[in-house]
Amino acid sequence: MSNGLPFLNKLRKPELAEIAEQTDLQDYDDYNKAELIAALDKHLVDNRTIFSGDKKLAEFYSRLSSTTRRGSPVKREPRADVSPVAEKKTPGRRSTKPKEEESAESDDAAFKTPSAKTSAPATRATPRSVRSVRSVVESASAQFPPSPAVVTDAIDRQTTKMREGLEHAWTESGFIERSHALRATLSSLKAIETIFVLVEATYVLYELVPLRYLTTTPAVPAAYLPSFSIKVPDLFVLLTGAFWAPFSLWFLTNLGLPLIAAYFFNLSWQAATGGSQGPARRTRSVSSLASFDPLSFNIAKALLVYKVYVDHFDYVDLFSTYAIQKVNFSIPGQYSGMLTGTAIGVIGTLYEAILRRS
Repeated sequence: MSNGLPFLNKLRKPELAEIAEQTDLQDYDDYNKAELIAALDKHLVDNRTIFSGDKKLAEFYSRLSSTTRRGSPVKREPRADVSPVAEKKTPGRRSTKPKEEESAESDDAAFKTPSAKTSAPATRATPRSVRSVRSVVESASAQFPPSPAVVTDAIDRQTTKMREGLEHAWTESGFIERSHALRATLSSLKAIETIFVLVEATYVLYELVPLRYLTTTPAVPAAYLPSFSIKVPDLFVLLTGAFWAPFSLWFLTNLGLPLIAAYFFNLSWQAATGGSQGPARRTRSVSSLASFDPLSFNIAKALLVYKVYVDHFDYVDLFSTYAIQKVNFSIPGQYSGMLTGTAIGVIGTLYEAILRRS
């Protein structure tokens, strides 16, 4: 640290930066004011012969030269403090130094303590180390969010976007509309009767049509898939009487004859028309009625199931005992399951009639 340091300390940072640019000081952008003052002081002292003729630095070099001729002000301070009485006795012997130099010495003494503390790390620190430290601090600060509120807002925005996307995908899938349509279709007695008939037909066909072995797929150890055999229905059984005898028996007892009875013994049609014989006298409400009475259908089916599969009535030897037992054993619950289905149909018919009247 030189004695011209007070001159640099009085300047502002833009003025110091201008001097640093004129004197070709390297990497001064990364310094703060104290570091820039220390670096400029060392730079100007080392290049005194080059920049001594600059007018802006004339005061700096004048302070530097004047203080070196008179000696250090630190050495004069004890001399002034030792004989305070002598100064009072000889008031005429006051110092003839100019006011500018006195102010410079006071500035130098005031700046001595902080500059001594700041010049040591400034001389040891290099521009590259300062830049590396700043880059580490900036990268560390960039990894963390500015505040918890920003994190909360970001989470809320992402949650809202995700919820809107899921709602849009759910709406576009049409699952709600399809579920409502399916509910409207199944909420009728006709749909319930159709389901019972399809279940019975499926079990009868599964029992009557055997499966023929086709091939075996190889195992895939990589995907943990074992080998399994592939079987297909043997449709050649359709050419034999072993299929048509039981199937025709089920068709007559569980579907054909009950539909005929429901068509001719249509109690709902009789109640709506009042016993009219021609279609010309039918009202608009009659046209919306079903062509088959569900109550008559279920009663006729229950009677046929009981007579054939419980009493083994064989329609004047049209069907063998083998066909009766084959149909009876193929349906879940046997004749009890079929009678349970007819009971559900009767209850559903009565409940639907009550809802129409209310």
